[in-house]
Amino acid sequence: MEKLCFADGDKIGVFDGERTELFESEYILRYREYAETRNKNDEWKFGGEGARFRGDYERYQMRREEKVYASVNGVQWKDGKVVYSFTVNGSSGVYCKDVCDKKAREEHIISSSDEEFLSLHRGGNTLAVTVGKRDGTSCVGLLNMETTELKTLTEGDSRDANPYFSPETNLIYFDSAGVGRDGEGNFTGEFSPAAILTLDAVSLELKEVKQDKKFAYVKPKIAQNGDLYYIKRPNKCKKRGNLFLDIVLFPFRILKAIFGFLQAFVMIFGHTSLNSAAEGGDNPTRGRKTDGRRLFLDGSYIETEKELKRNRKAKEKEAGFIPLTWKLVRFAGGQETVIKGGVCDFALCADGGIYCTNGRHIFYLNGTACRKVADAESCVSIATESAAAPPDELFAL
Repeated sequence: MEKLCFADGDKIGVFDGERTELFESEYILRYREYAETRNKNDEWKFGGEGARFRGDYERYQMRREEKVYASVNGVQWKDGKVVYSFTVNGSSGVYCKDVCDKKAREEHIISSSDEEFLSLHRGGNTLAVTVGKRDGTSCVGLLNMETTELKTLTEGDSRDANPYFSPETNLIYFDSAGVGRDGEGNFTGEFSPAAILTLDAVSLELKEVKQDKKFAYVKPKIAQNGDLYYIKRPNKCKKRGNLFLDIVLFPFRILKAIFGFLQAFVMIFGHTSLNSAAEGGDNPTRGRKTDGRRLFLDGSYIETEKELKRNRKAKEKEAGFIPLTWKLVRFAGGQETVIKGGVCDFALCADGGIYCTNGRHIFYLNGTACRKVADAESCVSIATESAAAPPDELFAL
């Protein structure tokens, strides 16, 4: 079987066709060690009565209790090594890890505290990347792994994500969704239904491939034979308002508004938050912050524990936390064919098979056969060696 790499929470997984092995991200590991060492080294400064009087002790306690949010966002193979993107609290980057030589140091490609690097797809020495912004938007970019030059190709008030090189043309497939804003222009954390678009890398011409008000289409990937694969999920529409319920909830909404004002005040002047869930800013797209019960993925919230229980109740074999309404689809000859439900990512294989994941397990599909090949805690990104596009000067920066 073809080798597979995958993101599992803050770790990198490799399935070699027979067994699975997990690897630590050196950057994330060093970040955690530094945070722990810093707290230990500062402990003596804030233990006395003078520190308590000045209020330093309380600030130290809050910093010591600060959580380290870390996740591996995307993975790709490159010459037997794994190129991966990650987020750690307010920083993000792309590194290359040699999974064959455990003593080899990771190679730094790019890092940033202003932008977040999410999904990846490799074509030669160029990566098609999703670049997240602090305002809730994201764009499609090209990253040269040798020169570390980053060029953004799309812009606007939208979430452009999951770029994928076409194997035989100069097209880049990606999904795009409009960003929800309130009356004052603030990000609401919601998006319009995602559509699939193509971008011509030469002319920069955009074309719409799949769009429907009732469904969101994400993670487009094109096979060697031209068949288009993607994940199709229902668009969750808001229900009509209930006047009686609005009246009953009015006092609670007033309290919520007051809390929101206090939260903003504390964030501005205290550089912290009133609750742990708000640490790191108001943008839920910034990393994959989760307490094990709620996950923000591809513009949608997933109640992980509820979905896992629901899938088990539905007698789903090897259940995961991805809703069964998230379906892996093949689009060919103008017709959709559902391959499997409960899928958040997949990778096409050279033999015509498909790897896919439901968050907790990874499967290999070939025709009507489906076999579990690996288990995971929180797998949302996978890639095979054959998934990389061939080198193409059209994609060179």
